[in-house]
Amino acid sequence: MKKRGQVTILIILAIVIIIGVILFLYLKSSSTKENQGREYFEQQGLQPSVNNIQNFIVECLDITAKEAIIQIGFQGGYHNKPEKFFDMQWAFIPYYYYQGTINQPNKEDIQNELSDYINDNLEVCINKINFQNFKLSFQAPSTTTIIKPDEATFTTSLPTTIESNGNTITFNLNQHPVSINSSLDEIIKVATYITQSHLTDPNQMCINCITELAKENDLYVDFIAFEEDTTLVMILENRTMDQPYIFEFLNKYNLDQQ
Repeated sequence: MKKRGQVTILIILAIVIIIGVILFLYLKSSSTKENQGREYFEQQGLQPSVNNIQNFIVECLDITAKEAIIQIGFQGGYHNKPEKFFDMQWAFIPYYYYQGTINQPNKEDIQNELSDYINDNLEVCINKINFQNFKLSFQAPSTTTIIKPDEATFTTSLPTTIESNGNTITFNLNQHPVSINSSLDEIIKVATYITQSHLTDPNQMCINCITELAKENDLYVDFIAFEEDTTLVMILENRTMDQPYIFEFLNKYNLDQQ
């Protein structure tokens, strides 16, 4: 039992390290892209135009939306902690199946979680738009997210007042929705098939069926022994992001019923 426990700890540690490295690489890449527009003006000592400021705001939504999709993947469709989850301190993994109970979020739930991420984090980026001749004032953001095949679209209401040289204009971000390449729609279908199959038989799954469904949607599925009674399900793809995209969740079984 001691050896099995040690192996489990090593597997969990390896998973945490892999996820952490991928997340670090992506966020580092996205942060660099986010700053390119502003840094050019800062390094050259130039003052941007009002149009540049508006573009920076839209770019903030674009970057924050990509970060939202990444976090949603690592946390199985969640930004806010669900009722059942495994805590990794810096992140968490939700349980989609927990000893007979289905806890999977539906697509609408995941859309709302993506919106919550935008609402909680967009201002961090916008507050970095800081130029001497401009003053930005804005209200709390309110986002609507739609997950569609091969993309997710984010529309954020963020009335912003831009003051410059005695002039004031209002910029409405909701007129500039952002669409991000994403396989979330396809991933949700595969995750739902896997989770719902437990209602028929919690101890058996049609692996060939899952493999074929994943192949049809250009995805990869891996099952990893997470703990003695728990399986980590990882759905992966490498076509929509700069780094491999991971969506994961846990299934916890009742060994006494097997």
